[in-house]
Amino acid sequence: MKRALHITSSARGAQSYSRGLSAAIIKKLTDRKEIGMVTERDLTRMPPPFLDEKLIGEFYKPADAISDEGRHLLHYADAIFSEIDAADIIVISTPMHNLGISAPLKAWLDQLVRVGLTYRFNEDGSRTGCFQNKKVYLAIASGGRQAFWPDGHEFIESYVKAVLGAYTGITDVSTYRVEGTAMGMPEIDYGAILQNL
Repeated sequence: MKRALHITSSARGAQSYSRGLSAAIIKKLTDRKEIGMVTERDLTRMPPPFLDEKLIGEFYKPADAISDEGRHLLHYADAIFSEIDAADIIVISTPMHNLGISAPLKAWLDQLVRVGLTYRFNEDGSRTGCFQNKKVYLAIASGGRQAFWPDGHEFIESYVKAVLGAYTGITDVSTYRVEGTAMGMPEIDYGAILQNL
């Protein structure tokens, strides 16, 4: 049975619509026996460190040149790399914050992407992602509705797909949305949103 990684990034805890949607995805996949073991990564309870000069320097060192201090700095990045590497299915949830992904999810992506681990450069300068045969489900919650956004203002799905595709090799991404959460919505029917999953 396949392994899943469930990544949540909303600060609203049990009140989070994005978390509710991603939990519904996990439940549906579990009920269908598509996944067995699920690893949980809550980015608000264990926030990813922001990149700084020292950490970026460690990212580019060969493994045999990394000191004990460097290993300490790389602990978080190494842990989330191992989680992605072990997972067959990755469920990522994010609220929309000012048209973009949550700050913890952006920091997580910055920790994940590493040359030589998640992608490599080819001789012609192009990139090849190092992960193959992984499926991502992206759960997005927004206070407004996409139909009323100005043209060209969809930055979440496009950004996550671009980063994963270019820097990990993961291109199989399915997106599900809860919209209008700031507009006095009735109780969410996650089953209806996921009817084609």
